[in-house]
Amino acid sequence: MKILIPFHSLNNPGGIVNTSEGLYAGLRDLGHEVEVVLLHWKETSKAGKSRVSGRIIGCQGLMYDQEFGFVWPTEKRFPYKGRKNLNRWKGFASKFDLIIWQIPVPTKQKSNFGNSDWLELYNVPVKQIAYIHDGNFHRQYPWLYAIKKHLCGIATTNAAGYNSCREIDLPRALAFSPQMNMEERLNNTPYKARSPGFLSLQTFKAWKHVDDLVRAVPHMYGVDKKLLAGGGLHYYYMTSRDKLRPEYIADKKHDPDLPDQYLGRRIWEVGLEHGMKYLGYIHNDRRDRLLGKVRLLIDSSWSHSFAKQGDHINRVVGDGIIGGCIIVARNFGVSTNTKGDGELLKAGKNYVMVPWDATPKEFADIVSSAANMPKSEYEDMLAESRKVVALFDYRLTAQTFVDMAKGKSAGYYKNRPVGRINQSLKVASDRALATFFAGEMGSSSFELRKSFELI
Repeated sequence: MKILIPFHSLNNPGGIVNTSEGLYAGLRDLGHEVEVVLLHWKETSKAGKSRVSGRIIGCQGLMYDQEFGFVWPTEKRFPYKGRKNLNRWKGFASKFDLIIWQIPVPTKQKSNFGNSDWLELYNVPVKQIAYIHDGNFHRQYPWLYAIKKHLCGIATTNAAGYNSCREIDLPRALAFSPQMNMEERLNNTPYKARSPGFLSLQTFKAWKHVDDLVRAVPHMYGVDKKLLAGGGLHYYYMTSRDKLRPEYIADKKHDPDLPDQYLGRRIWEVGLEHGMKYLGYIHNDRRDRLLGKVRLLIDSSWSHSFAKQGDHINRVVGDGIIGGCIIVARNFGVSTNTKGDGELLKAGKNYVMVPWDATPKEFADIVSSAANMPKSEYEDMLAESRKVVALFDYRLTAQTFVDMAKGKSAGYYKNRPVGRINQSLKVASDRALATFFAGEMGSSSFELRKSFELI
């Protein structure tokens, strides 16, 4: 097949960079012709100055880094503002057999205010699949509803997203965030050659709860490497001089066991004083090298809203297992229950569980114990984890999209259930179209949707 993967612009792409690389490589390895483009609501395609600092060239032929995502040269940028540009897009997109929307719909970033042209992007005679990376679609981008008639299905990277799509009447499949070249990347550095330490890396969002880990650092013992990587909005909230959040100042409410001498200080500074090392954004190669030197990968994220939907396994969990690390994760991060037993990961079997409401000292005690677990326990848990990570192979994820396009049962569950519309989703979609995406036009939701033949 000839496959097109268009991107809407996105702030803080995080793991979507790696997911994009894996999906592209998987489709190519399966023998398909694949092209990627950036869609932007402008009249011309001239590229601006890039903020990407690295010079890493990925399999898609694009330079990228983990902080700002991809550098899109002019020839890969597709403007779609105005009828002329939209017609050019339709002529281009209609030449493909399948379109996979890596970012399903535009976001409410400032540059999209008043952008109603995006609705026409999907009005092409080609099979189209939306790829959802979280469990937030109803709350964060319900206007996916507005273009649903153009889609033949939805794929999601996790069970929380998969279950949230019960609220829209489209076939769905679970296609895990793809891990490339696992056979070559498997790190088998023995237990005794690894530091009793950890690496934790992510985009610092509220639900990632990196502050929980930072608060735990001063209470740890027997942990000699405490490595933190990544960045994002909540990194600045913890470290900024003028935007420091009050909750990121040490107090007894958040840390009842903290010695009085640290009260009133930034938790970030206290963590650094106790051996935490911040690495900033790191590239995949350095990530894999570091994972081969420590015993633990810590994912501190949890979310009640995601847990109500289903398991939500971040792609760094797969990175850690491939790197030979034991995973330390939260019960309401990788499962839907306090025991921490999910569909794929079971507490005490595939990973070490930290309760979502653990105090910093309780968190630290669990990490300290895990970093120094007996060698036999480490080897058993890693072996069980690697049975799970095999499901994240990039070729399996790519095949899911091919199967969906052919109308077959697909993905982890090997099915294609169709959801039922939640009317509140329609209302939220209409509201977004009539306000934000209508901008100053003032169109009612009915007029706007009728103008694009969406009702």
